[in-house]
Amino acid sequence: MKKTALSIAFASLFLSACDDYNSTAPQVTTPSVTTPPVTTPPVTKPPVTKPSVTKPSVTKPSVTTPSVTKPPVTKPPVTKPPVTKPPVTKPPVTKPPVTKPPVTKPPVTKPPVTKPPVTKPSVTTTTAHIKTSDITLVSPTMVSFIAPGVTATNLSEITDIKANFGEARVDQTTGAITFQPYVPSTSNPLSAEIIAAQNDYQFAISYQVENTIYQLDGSVLPLYKDQSNKPALRFSKVSQDGTPLSPEDQARPANVSDWSCITDNKSELMWQVPQANGTYAFDATYYWGDRTINNRDYSEAICALGGSCNTDNLVAEANKQKLCDRSGWRLATRAEWQTLLDKNLFDEDTKQSPVNNFYFPYIDSNYDEAYWTNSFTLYPNGHDIKATADDWQGSNPLVGDAHVMWMGEDFDFANMPPRSTNEPHFTMLVNGTVIPDKKGNDVPKLSTQLTPQNIVEGVDENLNWQSRFVKHGTLGQALTLQDSTDWTCTSDLEYRGVLPNTQILWQRISKNEPLKNHALAVEYAEIINKAALCGQTNWRLPTENELKSLLVNTPMYGMDSLRASYITSVFDDTNVGSDSYYWTSTISSYHPKTKHFAFAFQDSWSASSRIANTEMLRVRLISTTRLQP
Repeated sequence: MKKTALSIAFASLFLSACDDYNSTAPQVTTPSVTTPPVTTPPVTKPPVTKPSVTKPSVTKPSVTTPSVTKPPVTKPPVTKPPVTKPPVTKPPVTKPPVTKPPVTKPPVTKPPVTKPPVTKPSVTTTTAHIKTSDITLVSPTMVSFIAPGVTATNLSEITDIKANFGEARVDQTTGAITFQPYVPSTSNPLSAEIIAAQNDYQFAISYQVENTIYQLDGSVLPLYKDQSNKPALRFSKVSQDGTPLSPEDQARPANVSDWSCITDNKSELMWQVPQANGTYAFDATYYWGDRTINNRDYSEAICALGGSCNTDNLVAEANKQKLCDRSGWRLATRAEWQTLLDKNLFDEDTKQSPVNNFYFPYIDSNYDEAYWTNSFTLYPNGHDIKATADDWQGSNPLVGDAHVMWMGEDFDFANMPPRSTNEPHFTMLVNGTVIPDKKGNDVPKLSTQLTPQNIVEGVDENLNWQSRFVKHGTLGQALTLQDSTDWTCTSDLEYRGVLPNTQILWQRISKNEPLKNHALAVEYAEIINKAALCGQTNWRLPTENELKSLLVNTPMYGMDSLRASYITSVFDDTNVGSDSYYWTSTISSYHPKTKHFAFAFQDSWSASSRIANTEMLRVRLISTTRLQP
């Protein structure tokens, strides 16, 4: 028992000495080693019940233990080899799609937010109609008028100026509105002229001055510079009875107004306006001149005339009715058409014809179609490959050709081929002083000697006149009915052998035509040329050689004897007598300033004489042209 107690005491002292050593020993740093965690399953030990032991109290003697100093212990570092783990490949995990049930959220009602009221200045609108009489014509492309609401003090406050076409501005000096109808649009590809016509020239201009918006309306019709170089209205609408429409109706479109003719104040021509229906219906078609049979390659002409649908009958009807209180209606020349047509009004994409559809509202319905002109010609060899001379349903010199005006971009193409006169085409008539075409096919005075035709005594040449002469209509075409008693010119075929490709036309005159001195005879030729008689503008006094060709030689007593010929047929307008002299252009070589030759048309022994220019004689004019280019 005592031994045990001592053992315990010694052990206690040893442990105390060890604690002192550990507390004073130097610290050893060991590199950290990361070791994967090891999961050890828990071990459950059965509970151990120790019997209670009762120890007797022991009195320990005090023991003094000497201090023991232990030397420091240095531990060598421990290096662990790296552990390489093989990569672990996990198989892809495919998760099944999860469909979430729709979640319906209850509506959230936000309480209304009440904004404080904003007080804006009150804006008023004022409308005004600008009368034609209140518009000042500045130039053919600009007008001006007083601007309502504009004063010298508020000029700088004018804002938001707008116009439905063209351009409107406020003159900062005068305060007037200046309006230019033909300023191109930046948003519309059509020409300014087309846009203005599509708006029926009715402008709508608005602007704001302080708290007032002004809305103006009015009309600005096409203008031109007149003879005094001032801007003036280009066109005037005329009713069927010849009365010009009022200024208000001049500005109204076709759906609220009606007119039958248009006066072009620039060219001084009056045009017949195609209508929706009736005699002058826009879709009526006509053969040219007096033709009555259609070309076999075309359908028949259709119109509302009582007789044949040809331009001669249409002209006759217009003159009979005195359309727009006028007589003298006719087909237009190509030059006249070109005064009316305008390339700025043409648009292929929208099928806008080159004519103003505000004044001629039905022309666009015949877009790129042909309208007859008065220009008769002979197309080389006709349009047929193998032309038959007497085929009235074909294309040949007998039928002849006439120029047309196309309602397309090429309307002014000078070399556009003519069309056979038996084709049906559209027509629009004109009235006024002729603006002639420049054909460029004039033949100067004939220098070739024209020997008079020989007629044996006792033979009546009048019975066989058609072997030499051809009757022509007003426009120069050969008449379909050669036995007609109404013709305008006569062509002479006698000299085709010596003058190939040359047409000699003689004017048909009245026996009652007033006599003229030589100066008046020259002026008379100018008047006839302005009228483009038989489509020609080169009428002149014949030379002595040319006029002599109208006589025939019937020898008497063994001598040549010239006499007037064909006086009961194609030249039944000839005055025959000893004093029946006709002027020529041949000057007397003895009296060049005072005399010209004139020929007497007698029943025998006709001859020429030098006659003073002041003498009053008869006149028959001649035209000489090339037949084909």
